[in-house]
Amino acid sequence: MDLHDAIRTLGGLAPAFALLRLGWSYNSLSYAARHGVIVRIRQGWYALPGIDELLASAWRVGGLLGCASAARTFGMWVPPDDRLHVCVPPRHARMRTAHDMRVRIADEPDPRVRIHWRRRPSSDRYRTTPEACILDLATCFPAEWVLGAVDSALRLGLIRRSALPELARRLPAASRWIADAGDPASGSFPESVLRGLLIRAGIGFRIQEWIDDMRVDFLIGDRLVIEVDGREFHGAHAGFEHDRMRDAKLSVLGYRVLRFSYAQVVYRPDEVLAAIRAALVRNDHS
Repeated sequence: MDLHDAIRTLGGLAPAFALLRLGWSYNSLSYAARHGVIVRIRQGWYALPGIDELLASAWRVGGLLGCASAARTFGMWVPPDDRLHVCVPPRHARMRTAHDMRVRIADEPDPRVRIHWRRRPSSDRYRTTPEACILDLATCFPAEWVLGAVDSALRLGLIRRSALPELARRLPAASRWIADAGDPASGSFPESVLRGLLIRAGIGFRIQEWIDDMRVDFLIGDRLVIEVDGREFHGAHAGFEHDRMRDAKLSVLGYRVLRFSYAQVVYRPDEVLAAIRAALVRNDHS
């Protein structure tokens, strides 16, 4: 078995002690690292060349990918966030910076790295579990944003409905409602966010309703349709024209349409709720 095979059998990231048991010596590991045959992630840990830099950064810090960083690798819908989220056990004292294993993070604090102090329930050698991701997301972001992660985890089969009561028990009190509200029928992250906003505002709605041959994102009452752009940058000409064609057809059928962008729903929720409440006051929904 060559060194690459040895590391591969250990999950692609191997502690030195495990490689020593397989017959490799410290000298051979150091030689291989110096010549680029393997990558030394941090003291006593080695990986295969080409390892994903995000994963390498988390291990260099000293933990597992967690929160938004791990959730994204599962395909879960997550809030827009550029930080590296790392889950480390309590009282961890040997953390390094994400970019240099020789520099202690205590000596060079990095605002781009968010540490989550948690005993590490791992999905694999690199990531925390989807449930742990949701618990950590709830400490970083508004509950409406975290609802998107719950919806997508259900949609992808990463968590089961039977696990939601236990998830609710472990969530912060202010966020427990998202476990009950989780719905795999949600079509996108901003739709999940808007659904959460409507729930908290006490506004009744139905999702993914069919009107004629069109499926709409939200229907409030009998006549008020709410549509949400599913991408942050939703401006392609064909998509724009299709949306306006739908809006015109719904208007002909007697519906009032409110359409909101990704940015409005995610970053300016008060603006969205104000517009919906104004439509309700005008009885646009009945």
